[in-house]
Amino acid sequence: MTIRLNRLERFALVLTLLLAALSAGLYFGASGTSDTPDTAPGSNGFGGDFTLQSPTGPLALHDLQGQVVVLMFGYSSCPDVCPTGLANVAAALDQLTPAELEQVQPLFISVDPERDTPERLAQYAPYFHPKIIGLTGDLDALSRIALSYGAFFLKVELQNSALGYAVDHTARIYLLDATGQMRALMDHNAPPALLATALRELLPRSSPEKG
Repeated sequence: MTIRLNRLERFALVLTLLLAALSAGLYFGASGTSDTPDTAPGSNGFGGDFTLQSPTGPLALHDLQGQVVVLMFGYSSCPDVCPTGLANVAAALDQLTPAELEQVQPLFISVDPERDTPERLAQYAPYFHPKIIGLTGDLDALSRIALSYGAFFLKVELQNSALGYAVDHTARIYLLDATGQMRALMDHNAPPALLATALRELLPRSSPEKG
């Protein structure tokens, strides 16, 4: 079931999320102008464990304990924001050493469950980088997860378009440390070098050097 909101209701929803984020000292939004990561201490109340469907079966965030997680919300038919964000994530990953890359897991959570099946995501996400895993789930689960991360998404019908609809969504890159705590937010168009630096800062210090 898709929840349809009028313009006033949509504005109220976004405003509510922004106020909640600001109360925690953060800004969660669909765009931004700063390249500096916003810190997100684990005590801010945002984030948390979840389980979604990957192309190879269920995947829970707690399954990735010990790895730094790069998280994006989006969908495969997204015309510009998602390709830009995923390309920047991929470029950042390519700047890591093999040992560092082993400790990072990027996730792409689709907010378009009608079209983005696990099979479709299995082709889309790794196109940008082989380590990126695409995840999906039912609308209720996706809505709960998005809300817990201070994100939003909304289906928007398109007139005279072959796509039929688009999905407005938060355009941020979420960085989670090796314990699953959300630690930073970055714009989807943040420079890859800055993203790579932020990832290195979250890597477990005790991890041995390799290669």
